[in-house]
Amino acid sequence: MQFFTPWIKSLRSNVGYPTLKSAKARSVGYPTFMRGRMNALDAWSNRAHLNKVGADVIAIANQKGGEGKTTTSINLAHGLSLAGKRTLLVDMDPQGNSSGIFTDIDSLTKTVADLFTKKYTAQEIIVSTRYEKLDILPAKISLAEVELSTLNVDAPYVMRDALESVKDKYDAVVIDCPPSLSIFTINALGSAGFVVIPLQAEKFSIDGIKGLQGTIEGIKRRINPELKILGALITQLKSNTVLTKTILPVIQNYFPVFNTSISTGVAVGESHLSRRSLLDYNSGVKQAKEYMAFVKEVLDGIKK
Repeated sequence: MQFFTPWIKSLRSNVGYPTLKSAKARSVGYPTFMRGRMNALDAWSNRAHLNKVGADVIAIANQKGGEGKTTTSINLAHGLSLAGKRTLLVDMDPQGNSSGIFTDIDSLTKTVADLFTKKYTAQEIIVSTRYEKLDILPAKISLAEVELSTLNVDAPYVMRDALESVKDKYDAVVIDCPPSLSIFTINALGSAGFVVIPLQAEKFSIDGIKGLQGTIEGIKRRINPELKILGALITQLKSNTVLTKTILPVIQNYFPVFNTSISTGVAVGESHLSRRSLLDYNSGVKQAKEYMAFVKEVLDGIKK
């Protein structure tokens, strides 16, 4: 514990515990390297909220990779469909990992990239999955190739417009965001009513928490003032260690935290290899039960 004490003190002094007053004074203080990209949103802010998607849209976001975004997106989407919600999973990550679970990704000829190039509509791209009431708007590596060509006045609203066109078909939309502040993340957060933040209770996961808060607040100010943080979901929890207990209060000073956490376990990786959701692969395993409890918390949070 003594090893971690200097780091915790440094985190508290350098990052600080934000209050509404201090956040306004610092303009939520996102890092300097992000300000250029976030300031560019000012040119697009006049179009904010011209469209309003009817379904409950939930973005799964964290600018750091390896935090459990895709696993959470897959199992939240499947869990919502099991709860009777007509659900659309949107893969906005060029890695296409969510799409690889639910589709034969190599055979895809239409992907979310085609929305940005205006080659196809959302309805033409969406494909059914093996699961009842669950469809996917898939992605693959070609999505990474379109970003630089999409920086125009409509760029942050491509996904919002796409979801508007299919809003009557779905009760819920889950968006798997890329691990970066890109035009795709901006699209996802600009389209969403809610955001869920998966992260580990570890030092490196906490290091970027201030920048993530700044990104979300920047989107709220410039594009989507109705965006609400449902909470942070602690993933890959190894045990209820002293370190976890020390880090949790730091997270809670930035975001609300779900009561449910997702423990680490081999079943998660095995479900990926089987190209199935964890809820389908082994619904009786501990992590699957945790994800179902998380789904219930999400549904309760949306109702509030």
